[in-house]
Amino acid sequence: MAYVMANARCTVRRAAAALLASCMTLTLAGCGQNPLAVSDVIGPRIVIGVTFDQPAMGLRKGSGYHGFNVAVAEYVAEKLGYASWQIVWEQAPEDERRSMLDDGDVDMITGMYEDAADITAGEKDSATLGYDFAGPYLADRQDVMVLSRSDDSSDTSIVSLADLAGHKVCVIEGSETDADLQRRLDGGIRLVRQPGATQCATALLTGMVDAVAAPGSVLAGLADAEGGDRMRLLGLDFAEGGYGIGLRKGSDQLTARIREAIEQMHADGSWDRAYDETLGAIGYDDGRGTDVH
Repeated sequence: MAYVMANARCTVRRAAAALLASCMTLTLAGCGQNPLAVSDVIGPRIVIGVTFDQPAMGLRKGSGYHGFNVAVAEYVAEKLGYASWQIVWEQAPEDERRSMLDDGDVDMITGMYEDAADITAGEKDSATLGYDFAGPYLADRQDVMVLSRSDDSSDTSIVSLADLAGHKVCVIEGSETDADLQRRLDGGIRLVRQPGATQCATALLTGMVDAVAAPGSVLAGLADAEGGDRMRLLGLDFAEGGYGIGLRKGSDQLTARIREAIEQMHADGSWDRAYDETLGAIGYDDGRGTDVH
């Protein structure tokens, strides 16, 4: 009799362990929360790529991560069945993002910026880009930032896009801004490429370059981080685009679910709250919306 009861207990323990392992293979957030398809993301955690140096968009402070792109990623991850402690954040430089997706280093990357011309009705041509695009969740525009002057003799040497010709302009290496400027100025510009937004801001503040070009949301965050009075945006809006979430090519099911999550974020007011706490808090209203023209 004792043998039979011990054997029964072992059988129950094995069954429970098998069930737990099955749940963890999909998500630790619970078996009944619409877990991810095994073909999309496997495991008890989700690895999300994000910038680490863009105030109001994607910034690492100590062990925490802040910004609008971070808020969107956290919301999407929750809708996929992941708790915040199950998110692993990976730094995703602009020029390494596609390879990170291809190599499986990350499950998704938030803050993927693409030109409006490449975005049609919220869908992205993965064959053209080489990755799947879910979005856009934020519309934005390419802009230029220069130094502010503390006296009345404000620097007016750069007031238009054409004025950039012959000047040193910092761009983030591998960014859409790099290609946009080259197309519009036909090579008549001296580009200084840096791995991140913070390095471009430092280059401007130290006189290494005359201007910084990037999406307006990125520039606004950089300017605000310096007190809001050392650098200023020109409002040139020389190209339109939008932010989305990038996934490995062929992640059709997961891409569809993320698009649904983004729609839910708008519907339940979470998008507005995230914007108000990040970009809205620094006075950047140009990106309030998702319509990309």
